[in-house]
Amino acid sequence: MLNACTTTTTPRPPSNQINKPSPVPTNPQVSRIHHLSVGLQKAFSVPVHTANRLAPMIIHSGDLHGISPFLIAAMIQQESSYRSRVVSSAGAVGLTQVMPQYWQSKCNGDLYNEHINIQCGSFILSKYNKQAGNWSKALAYYNVGPYGYQSNSRMRQQGLKYAQSVEQHHKSLMNALNSAPIVLDSAQHSQIYFYNKPVVQ
Repeated sequence: MLNACTTTTTPRPPSNQINKPSPVPTNPQVSRIHHLSVGLQKAFSVPVHTANRLAPMIIHSGDLHGISPFLIAAMIQQESSYRSRVVSSAGAVGLTQVMPQYWQSKCNGDLYNEHINIQCGSFILSKYNKQAGNWSKALAYYNVGPYGYQSNSRMRQQGLKYAQSVEQHHKSLMNALNSAPIVLDSAQHSQIYFYNKPVVQ
């Protein structure tokens, strides 16, 4: 899944029903949502209305798939800079830059729908983490695919560079929230920092 460099916008296709709507937030969830929303605004200059809209989706998807929502937020910044209508030159779409030809059958619904797109990207990253054994390599897989990572040294380096870029976004988010990151795991060539430990896979 290549990072969107050359992008265009396309007319919005008809929206489908969201398959797994976010639950009504409880008081602790409201606090988490506000915390993340503030971080998105400070670290990535996401407009307040966009940050408030996307924060609960990111938290819900993170909880659902066992991923730190701060990692998902950093990946979205790397992939699309929070532009939900962006399309890469390779055809990847939306906030998490999902490739429809590979993932549409696994992620039912409209991939231009922000909630469905975040859920799909989170599902893919969680799947890759189970295959890779750590989040650093999972991010590299997300960028170049497991086959590309394992079979091509140039693509492996591209994937590791991508993982390091996501790491930098994550650290920026943590710094914006005045939170000290915790090292959870590391790969041979890169290290990813996480604010909270994901659910054990």
